Amino acid sequence: MTVEHDQSGGNLSCADVSVLIQSIINALPIPIFVKNSKGIYVYCNVPFEKYVGKKIDEIVGRGVYDLWDAELAKVYHEADNRLFRAGGEEQYEAKVKYADGSVHDVIFHKAVFPFSDENYMAGAILDISSRKAAERELERIALTDSLTGVANRYRLYAALDDACKKAVRQSCIIAVMGIDLDGFKEVNDTYGHLAGDEVLVKTASRIRDSIRESDLLARPGGDEFIVVFDGLEKKDPVYSLAKTILQKLSEEMELQGYPVTLSASIGIAFYPEHGTNPQDLLKHADLALYEAKRGGKGCFRSLVTP
Repeated sequence: MTVEHDQSGGNLSCADVSVLIQSIINALPIPIFVKNSKGIYVYCNVPFEKYVGKKIDEIVGRGVYDLWDAELAKVYHEADNRLFRAGGEEQYEAKVKYADGSVHDVIFHKAVFPFSDENYMAGAILDISSRKAAERELERIALTDSLTGVANRYRLYAALDDACKKAVRQSCIIAVMGIDLDGFKEVNDTYGHLAGDEVLVKTASRIRDSIRESDLLARPGGDEFIVVFDGLEKKDPVYSLAKTILQKLSEEMELQGYPVTLSASIGIAFYPEHGTNPQDLLKHADLALYEAKRGGKGCFRSLVTP
């Protein structure tokens, strides 16, 4: 069987091509706009209308100061001027608020081009919110202890390194508190590892409830927890907090229907007295913790420096 094609059926007039292109640009789920060298919008598509919250006839013929608040408009205006002066193209990531109030992670793609003896700038706004959310989730997983949800060893070292650098700039005190459960091995041996995991989760929760939201709680491994307090002016509040944590961790908890009571030992190191880097601070907190264990457990110690 032979099929004959109407060769003329594929020909479109200039007007039809213009309508087709406009339909394609409006169908793309990407806000697109064009400005002249004076920063005036001369074109936009339907998704850009949704971004701004205005119709095209309210956008075209206006500049950024007509559409956004002065602070944001200044940012857009200065960025546009830089690109017009430099020419070429650029792309950068930003957080933007749509007219409906939703906040999106986006990439701005912009390029300057000549047309009819004048320079124009075309821009497109690509929404990357899903990608950024996935990246943040992967980063959270990489930096979090999977059992308790607190920081892991990698995040602990990174945060403590940042705290030491901050302490140099601000001449403040850092406290590193090492916390170790007394009798945890017996819980594992008596009730099993699932019960031991439950103890660790409840321990993390009790410590978290005792400290500031800005303080870092980490579990480097086993039944050891570390708390980092930065930006301190004096040591006394840390000692008071150590007493509070010891009291919280000595409260009875229920495991598989059985009441269980544990205690904890705490060792504390201070920047700069016991070290000016994460390794030294953690080492001295561990030494102080050993002293607390040797002193009868259920207590806290901080090494006395000469």
